[in-house]
Amino acid sequence: MKKNKSVLIVFVLLAAVASGLWYFESNKSIKGELKDFAVADTSRIDKIFLADKDGRAVTLVRAAPNRWMVNGKFLAREDGIQNLLATIKNVEVRSPVGKNLYNNTMKLMASKSVKIEIYSKGENIKTYYVGHPTMDNLGTFMYLEGSSVPFITFIPGFNGFLSTRYFASEPEWRDKSIFRFDPRRIVEVEVNDRARPIRAFSLTRLADTTYSVKKLMDGQSINPLDMNKVRKFLSAFSETYFERIDNDIKQASKDSIFKIGPFGIVKVKLDNGGEKSLVCYRKPVTPGSRLQIDHEGEDLPFDLDKFYAVMSDDTSLLVCQYFHFDRILKDPRNFLPGKDVVPEQQRFE
Repeated sequence: MKKNKSVLIVFVLLAAVASGLWYFESNKSIKGELKDFAVADTSRIDKIFLADKDGRAVTLVRAAPNRWMVNGKFLAREDGIQNLLATIKNVEVRSPVGKNLYNNTMKLMASKSVKIEIYSKGENIKTYYVGHPTMDNLGTFMYLEGSSVPFITFIPGFNGFLSTRYFASEPEWRDKSIFRFDPRRIVEVEVNDRARPIRAFSLTRLADTTYSVKKLMDGQSINPLDMNKVRKFLSAFSETYFERIDNDIKQASKDSIFKIGPFGIVKVKLDNGGEKSLVCYRKPVTPGSRLQIDHEGEDLPFDLDKFYAVMSDDTSLLVCQYFHFDRILKDPRNFLPGKDVVPEQQRFE
């Protein structure tokens, strides 16, 4: 029995050595530059082009050290950029694809992969294709342009595949911020609640620390102002986001929403003359969604939780959450000292 065990151990060791020699020789026969996917210094990267087999493509351009633009139109998601750059820097090769998997791997990559081109100062420094994950989801098939064989890649210390970090969808790359301003730069905010004119107001900076709040309906000033509430209101414009872009809505439904008209418009002016506005529309209740009723028990035609919006510098139909925007869509009397006088959930009274 002991003899059999010894033979088995020797056999395993010899197989491991043979496998290691094969891998070494296999890797040695492939030129180093044709398996080097990583870019060590990502700070020199100033443009990245991504395209997939569905015809989608994005160009990411570095506009500032920590600011990237998507297709020259939108600010790019910081988390997406950071993940992509970290992957570009740290990706390593685990092994080349064996002969038995070569044909199938190349066929799959030809039908479903993402091409990435990496540039620095106008020069293309790297181009490769990102394919599907391995069976154990711990590796990702990639093919470097000019190479004779695809490779299985990974990031040391990361247990997962990398293909989800390379995507060519413009909406997915787009940063979800609507208002992203330094509160100290804001000189005027107008919240025009067309559905409830009594709640429409403007907030104007008169001096560095002095503000005025007036009702739009009659020009009446709100006094005395609670400056903590004013500061809290202005800070909402430093991080205001939408939930998603509704790309599935039919044009007829979109036209119907616009025909009804907006229930509110929010305008923000900055000290450098910049201005941005958000036009808000009621979102019809989605068929099959949970029942939403008013104070009298009647079904509501509009969603209680979400609304549609369009920014002044874009035509996309954005889905926004009232919960997030209740910090902005306020009653002007809530700038008075004390408790808020009108519950924010009363959206359709």
